[in-house]
Amino acid sequence: MAKREKVYSITEEQLQAAIREAAQTGIDAYKKEHKDTTRRKISRLLYRTKTLLEKYSELMAFANNSVYTLERAQEVNEGIADLDILTKFGIYESDKTLHSLERGVVTVNMVMTHVNNMLEIYRKSCESSASKVKQRQYRVIYHMYLSDKKLTSKEIADMEGEEVRTIQNDAKAAREDLTALIFGLDGLLTRIIRE
Repeated sequence: MAKREKVYSITEEQLQAAIREAAQTGIDAYKKEHKDTTRRKISRLLYRTKTLLEKYSELMAFANNSVYTLERAQEVNEGIADLDILTKFGIYESDKTLHSLERGVVTVNMVMTHVNNMLEIYRKSCESSASKVKQRQYRVIYHMYLSDKKLTSKEIADMEGEEVRTIQNDAKAAREDLTALIFGLDGLLTRIIRE
């Protein structure tokens, strides 16, 4: 016995409506995924900016004090340049070890030079702004992350005569602005989404 197939009949109008609905569902799913991807990307960039600022002092100390050439080692301490000692500690097992260290130091130096240049642009922009809020935002970032003596949000709020929440909002807005400067086009997403 042959199995009977079910047959459905729909009008041309119903078919077109089903196609439109399916297409719209696909478009909506794509837009949602694109929006979610963009938000995740922004979140990662903001996290990177905050981490760079939180680790600013340590990264600058590393960049300024790293020893990765024998010449630099001799400048710092004559005893460090002894290849026998370097070999015993596995620091100079081969050329690769020093080249790898040098690449890391050069990379950190390049990143920190870029970050410092962007911080200087941001400082000038804030200080020359007519907006008191913009001026305060740089001071907040400076005291929170860049100063030798880091201050808490509460200490900055007391110093500025503002609420702690205002200082936290200033820090967030400043990090968004710095993300645009530090990461370029990718960082501009933070501004576009905020506005």
